[in-house]
Amino acid sequence: MKHLMKSGIFIVVLILGVFASMPPSTAAAKTDVSKAAVQPLSNDVGIQAKKSHRLQAYDYFMKDGTTAHFEGKGNEYADLTIRTEYLKENHVALYEDNGGTVVLRVYRLSKNRVELVKQEAEFYKEYKPTVKQLRALKPISVYLKFPMKKGDKVDGRKIVSTQATVSTPYKKFKKAVVFESKSEDGAVYRTYFVKGFGEVKREFILKEGKNTYKVTSSLESIK
Repeated sequence: MKHLMKSGIFIVVLILGVFASMPPSTAAAKTDVSKAAVQPLSNDVGIQAKKSHRLQAYDYFMKDGTTAHFEGKGNEYADLTIRTEYLKENHVALYEDNGGTVVLRVYRLSKNRVELVKQEAEFYKEYKPTVKQLRALKPISVYLKFPMKKGDKVDGRKIVSTQATVSTPYKKFKKAVVFESKSEDGAVYRTYFVKGFGEVKREFILKEGKNTYKVTSSLESIK
């Protein structure tokens, strides 16, 4: 039971990790995720970024200024609210709120990849960095790589499908890209990405004997 509860808390972390989220599962394992969540800032810089040069990486994030709610099942912290804010020089901030805390994650977008460059829990203010401050941020992990191909690995996560169908309260999506990783205890973590929306679902599954522990966060609404 202790093992199950420990895994349950670990799950929440991954689940809250990005709009996961997401940093590699190994990095998440070293973080106290029971309260993982993030909420970004308001910035009109995203408009400027769009006008100057549109990177395909933007297709895997929600639109600038939107707030998405994810229906959670299996854990009290699986219910998420994620706000997306575009920053300067192709950076995107996500503020993820799971009801227990707010986690700020900042991503740097480029032609071939998306890197997590800042992650801070218990973040209850607006993040308004200067260009100099953004440039000074060091990569923490690789979030996405392009092109996305089945079988490729990204920081410990494997792309198991690029044509998956995934159902959420918001709608049924087709051609979802599915990332999967497994921990030493057999727990399976999956994240579903859809072009034009970004992350639409997170899934954690742990089997112990005849029991299966499952936690999901699924896109429910976008404002």
